[in-house]
Amino acid sequence: MGFKIDNEEKDKWYEIMVGWKWPHEGFTVGYDLIEPNPNPEADEMLYCAFLLYLGCVSVVFNWGKHSWNE
Repeated sequence: MGFKIDNEEKDKWYEIMVGWKWPHEGFTVGYDLIEPNPNPEADEMLYCAFLLYLGCVSVVFNWGKHSWNE
């Protein structure tokens, strides 16, 4: 399940997703912060992500700017 928002400036975007794993597939408590690649390849999409792991449920928040990809 996910939800994406483009703001009025049309340059920034946000996305939130919720994921589920059965307990026998994985059970994690913690977080990750993913920053854009400092040396991107051609046509690579740049974005930031914050992942929050709450046992069987994961919440992922992605954000970026379209101008990062120019």
